[in-house]
Amino acid sequence: MKPSNEQARDSLVKLVEHVFEHRDGLLEGIYYEQLASKIDRLNKHGNAHAHGMGQVLGIMGNLLRNLEGEWGEAIPQIQSLVVLKTGNKKKLPADGIKEFWPDYPTLTPAEKLHRTMLEYQNILAFGSRWNDVLEKLGLPRIKVSSDHPFGTGAGESAQHRALKEWVRQHPELVGATSTWNAFVEYALPSLDVIDVLFKSSDKCIAVEVKSAVSDSSPFDYERGIYQTVKYLALLKAMSQSGDHDIPPNIDCVLVLESALPDQFRKLATVLGIKVLENVKVKN
Repeated sequence: MKPSNEQARDSLVKLVEHVFEHRDGLLEGIYYEQLASKIDRLNKHGNAHAHGMGQVLGIMGNLLRNLEGEWGEAIPQIQSLVVLKTGNKKKLPADGIKEFWPDYPTLTPAEKLHRTMLEYQNILAFGSRWNDVLEKLGLPRIKVSSDHPFGTGAGESAQHRALKEWVRQHPELVGATSTWNAFVEYALPSLDVIDVLFKSSDKCIAVEVKSAVSDSSPFDYERGIYQTVKYLALLKAMSQSGDHDIPPNIDCVLVLESALPDQFRKLATVLGIKVLENVKVKN
């Protein structure tokens, strides 16, 4: 089955639909077979025909690259959402994406994962502009519900919001008390945002929370560990600068609605990250 411009355009529509279905800033990849099925690229037996989808994605990537001149800015590589189902590159783009990321084949598996996750953030940050891209290419816009993050700016799920509020209302979970000031979405000078910050006259405790939504994307737990490391370093710098009302005693905690995946326990231990697991929101 020969790859075609029509298949590339259909694939772009389906990938934008996939992006618009996300919640909590978590964007999962889609397998080649799944995308082939979505665009009705089927063999004579009616099964998804994934062979050649890499070429379809190459056509699509070039459609976007050619549009960039008119667009005036880089368009994220949305084709990176299409990933392998098996092998040592499972859930990663195939090396064929080197047409757009020349150094990709030389990266380690971990580096490929981080490069891909970074692009997923770029794809999400592009937001509702994906509909403008579709329109420019003469493709149908994707209907976005009124409660969608791209429509309201509220890029998180109800579970995540509930967990943040539960932690704020129960400071004893992380070693604070009700006499401490509590802040939800505490903004830092770096424009990072701490989910919950508790602050007394001589100590503050930063809390990063991960709801059960992260179970669908284990990488988000690793990200949470490193976010906690970053917040600790930033708060220490703010305290030392003397320009911010941050006391010298600083602690950071990662609060999880589920259990930390075993693959990240050693990392949390090595980095000295306090992790509270299975914290359930009760009505």
